[in-house]
Amino acid sequence: MFPDAPKVTLYADWSYVLVQAGAEQAAHWRRAEPFGTSRLPDLIFPADRSWLVSTLWDDDWTCLGGPNELVDAFLRHPDLQGRARRVTLDQDATPPGHQAF
Repeated sequence: MFPDAPKVTLYADWSYVLVQAGAEQAAHWRRAEPFGTSRLPDLIFPADRSWLVSTLWDDDWTCLGGPNELVDAFLRHPDLQGRARRVTLDQDATPPGHQAF
């Protein structure tokens, strides 16, 4: 999408371009991928970096990091019951059935 932009490396040496955008802009930048139909960017966070949503490249799972109140609200949401779990910084956050690199 932005071939000449500087990149940062995260996770398992994956390169990312960080772009400041609003929700409407970001929803249209991601190209259609063969793995799914989601249009979310791989990483989403506000300017103050108070929380982070990471969908990764295959949209198989999503991570949310942020204040306890925010995480608690997601854990209580009826659509996510049984599909969400809290992990601490010292725990492996790899979802069941996946293997961390």
